Amino acid sequence: MKRMREADIPAFVQEVAATGCKICAVGPDHYLMGDVEVPRGKRRGLHKKLRDIDARYGSRDHLRNKIASHLRLIGRYVDVPSLEAEAWEIFPTSEREIDDEAPDLAAVTAYDEAHISTYAALLVAEAQGADWSDVAWAILKIDPKREPERAHRAWASHLARARRLATSVCLELQSDLLQ
Repeated sequence: MKRMREADIPAFVQEVAATGCKICAVGPDHYLMGDVEVPRGKRRGLHKKLRDIDARYGSRDHLRNKIASHLRLIGRYVDVPSLEAEAWEIFPTSEREIDDEAPDLAAVTAYDEAHISTYAALLVAEAQGADWSDVAWAILKIDPKREPERAHRAWASHLARARRLATSVCLELQSDLLQ
């Protein structure tokens, strides 16, 4: 499998941005791509362009931190509070109930769209080294003392989904985080 080179990061970011797809760093170690401002009728064409870009550059998971750093350097980032604060605790989370396990599909789901702020909070909590049980309680609203297995399963599943979406070709998420 082809792997993106570090030297290709600026060109990759420029090509993605030129499609009209938003791309920005979230916290110090993650980035998101989203088509929130692209009209639904034009998203299919956008997705093809992004798949072509993805094929040209190859896998980039190994460069996640460097891509996030580049995005911060060029002013494309969502600011989060300093590490002195528990930044992940102040993210607005979905009013919808959290499932025990996040979706495990290639496509973005309605559940994903409803929980984008939850996913962002999980990524920031991970970047800050937060304890999983604190995160499960504060973000997922599952008490790890009463339901340790359920809390850990939900935390691990949702964090994995957040990572997958954060590095996917394009997110169809409508979120204030990207506006």
